[in-house]
This record gives sequence, structure tokens and C-alpha cells, in this order.
Amino acid sequence: MILNRQGVNSNIFRILLIGTFRTFSISMISPYIGLLLYTKGMPLILVGIYYVVLAVSGALGQLFGGMMSDRRGRRNTMIYTQLSNGISLFAMGLSLLFPGYMLISGMGIIQNLFGSATFSAYNTYVGDMGSGQSELIKNYGLMRVGINLGWALGPLFGGVTIGFLGYSNAFLLAGVIILSSSILFWGLKESYHAFSGFNLSAIKDTTFIKKISPFILSYVFLAQFGLTLTIYETTSLRMPLTYLGVLYFVNGIGVVLLQYHIARFLSKRDPLRWLKIGLVLYITGFLLLGLLRSYLGGILAIAVVTIGENIFSPLAMTIANLLSKPEKRGTYLGAFGMLTSSARSMGSFVGSIMMSFLLLNPVGLWASMDSLGIMAIIALSAGLKDLKQSRA
Repeated sequence: MILNRQGVNSNIFRILLIGTFRTFSISMISPYIGLLLYTKGMPLILVGIYYVVLAVSGALGQLFGGMMSDRRGRRNTMIYTQLSNGISLFAMGLSLLFPGYMLISGMGIIQNLFGSATFSAYNTYVGDMGSGQSELIKNYGLMRVGINLGWALGPLFGGVTIGFLGYSNAFLLAGVIILSSSILFWGLKESYHAFSGFNLSAIKDTTFIKKISPFILSYVFLAQFGLTLTIYETTSLRMPLTYLGVLYFVNGIGVVLLQYHIARFLSKRDPLRWLKIGLVLYITGFLLLGLLRSYLGGILAIAVVTIGENIFSPLAMTIANLLSKPEKRGTYLGAFGMLTSSARSMGSFVGSIMMSFLLLNPVGLWASMDSLGIMAIIALSAGLKDLKQSRA
């Protein structure tokens, strides 16, 4: 049984706050994991492999969280996995009291699995609150406002905390924050009560897999706004880490300020057409990174990318929802999350290969990345051409 209108109105801002605190806590430490492991003695090549392992655990966590939300309910799954996530963050802080990197890296994999499971159930809960394209786009727009508010503030607060109190205390504090924020689940209504058993129906649904598979190239392309951007700005352009933090802050605040307004605009538009427009803005922003190699140029480029993100992200989640079977929405969205997590991991790998040849050629580097974006647009046009709009 899906939430009624009253349930939606009483829960939408509570779920937004839950997303804000969850993302804030995780983003306090996630940008610094690789650097931490390197300073603890992990060779750079193993750091790269570790990120692949994290991607695998994240993909499995997405599927697990979706299946759990169908079996145990969205709210219960979020509570169990968020508490486990907070305990894992706290344990990561304690593990830093011991030498070496094996213990902290192992706890990091566990934390990533639970964090991804929480996010999958969170996505499913938001999907339950909308009955058609218009409501889904606006609800996912609100969700992203909360998430990106946390992302805008978390890395800055985490960096200051690490600078003054050290890594261990930063992890401990992140764990305490996410555990304390679990009080927000008090009074949150369950959105789905027709619980079903565990199964892999979404993976076995070839029609669903065929429909979402065009998104693979899109998320391979979008992943360049991550590892590739970080290495490009700090190595090729020799920008300080504080500037990189400014770029991510611009992105986060841009989503907070614009996402809901853009989502309202998109709620009655053709989703496929605007998905492609979102990718075109990503392509434009990435090319500007190569052409405008300055402080203000980078900020302008990220502003353009952020508008593209505000368009693409809520539409992608809305389409995944519309293609899902309501009685198995958690499993279906978990499968979609697993696909996107895997694609992002693949994108980081592709980006590292491109950078090994083109890191000192900014225009060539980002033009080659944009070729992925063009192929992604072609894939979406071909794979989703029969998409029917459900405008409620």
C-alpha cells in the first residue's frame, strides 16, 4: 500500500532532512579516503583497486537495500542500514588507532555497503510518494536538494575537522552525527506494507534491463565529474585542494538553490528530450574545463555542469521508477542503482586511461570525454524512443 496524499505531505520534509544528515556525515570523510589510505602506506595502485572494490560493494549494497525494502519495508530498511552505517563509521575511527591500512580499508568496504543499501531504500521511499511523472520529478528534485545540501557542507566541515582534530576523530564524529540523526525516523510512516519475499525479479526482467541499459553510457560519462576532475585540477592545472573544494561547493549549492525549481519546470516536459539536453550541458561544461583553464573558468564550467545535473538526475530516477513494477519497486530500483554504480566505476577506469595519454592536453582530454557524452545521447535516443510519458 503506497502512501496517501496526507502521508506524502507529512513525510516529504522529514525524508529530506534524513538525506541531508546522511550525506553530510558520509561526505565529511569520503573525499579524503584515498589520501588517508595513501598516507597509511597503501601503494597508489592498490588505492585504485580499492576504489573498484568499493564500487562493487556499493553496487551489491544498492541491490541488497532494494530487496530488503521490499521484504522488510522501506522505513525499517533505512533504520537498520543507517544504524549499521553509523556504527561502521565509528568503527573506522577506532580502527585508525591501529597501525597499517588493512583494518580501516576493510571497515570502509562494510560502511560503503550499508551506506549504499540505505540510499537504495531512500530512493524507493521517495518513489512511493509519487504516482506519476510530474510528482516523481518534483519529489526527486526535493530529495536532491537535501542530499546536495549535505554534500555542499560535509567536505568543508570534514576538512576543517581533520585539520584540527585528525582523521580518527573526524570518523568518530561522522558516526555520531549519522547515528544521532536516526531520531528523525521516529514518526516516519512506512510507505509500503505489501511485503514480499526476496527474489531477483528485476534482474530476470529482460524488458526492464533492456530499458535501463541505455543509461550505462550516460553514467560512464557522468563519472568524469569525480576522479577525472580531481586529478585534472590538482595535477594538470596544479590548483590547490581548497579550490577543488570550492568547485564541489558550487556544485552542491547550485543543486540546493535550483533543483526544485528546475524539477517543477520538468514535471510536464518530455523526459527523453530533456535527458538529452541535460547531457548536452554536461558536454558543454566539460569542454569549458579544457578551454577556460582558470579559477573563474572552472567555476563557470561547473555551474554549467550543475544545471545539466539538475536536469538529468531527477529525470533518470523518475524513468527508472516508471519502468519498475510497483509491488517490487525496491528490487527494481536496487537493480538500477547497481547498474549506475557499476557504470560509474567503469567511468572512473575509462577516465584514468584517458588521463594517462591526455592529462597534459586539456582540450583533447575533455573532448575525448565528451565523445562518451555524445554516444550516451545516441544510446538514450535509440533505447528509450518508445518511452511513454505518465503525466499526473
